Amino acid sequence: MKTKMQNLAITVLVFTAAVQVEAQGYIVPNGVTYFGFGGLGGYETHVLQNPTNGNYTGFLLSRQSQTTFLFGAFLDEGVRVFQVSSNDPVSLQPILANSYTELTYPNSYVFANGSTFYLGLYTGNTYPQNGIYNDPLFGWAEYVNNNGVIQMLNSALEYGGGGIYAGTENIIGIPEPSTFALFALGGFLFVLRRWRTK
Repeated sequence: MKTKMQNLAITVLVFTAAVQVEAQGYIVPNGVTYFGFGGLGGYETHVLQNPTNGNYTGFLLSRQSQTTFLFGAFLDEGVRVFQVSSNDPVSLQPILANSYTELTYPNSYVFANGSTFYLGLYTGNTYPQNGIYNDPLFGWAEYVNNNGVIQMLNSALEYGGGGIYAGTENIIGIPEPSTFALFALGGFLFVLRRWRTK
């Protein structure tokens, strides 16, 4: 009987680990908006940091020369901004691995005239602890430097998933146990408890 229970336990654990679904999240409409040259002295981008209440944060790129721009961020919970390429994953893992150059104040960055470039976006509704937001949004924005004028061409922001691939609306899922797997585990624990009481 003990061997049967051990085999059952192993089978249920393997099954539970194997039956996973991915929390996909969703694309937030108007999650990244471009304001052009704003009152703060630079080309402003606003990023939604809370889909529930419509609270935005943002950053700006202030022209220093035709190809050089000073980075500045709003003084709130903020948005972390990274230089990425098309199809790069904008998610926590590469951010924590320092895979991308992070734009920080008061540094200047070069964006070639006439060339498009991508910026990865990472924000949340609360101040980050050790650079990590506990309810994150991940996104990207595609820009072009048009003779010293920064223009946004496209963007996307996801919420509830594990990130997004730059230049796409492909969300990176977060593995989580399916409902069926949780029921199976609950059933196993119930059987195990009844077996031990006999």
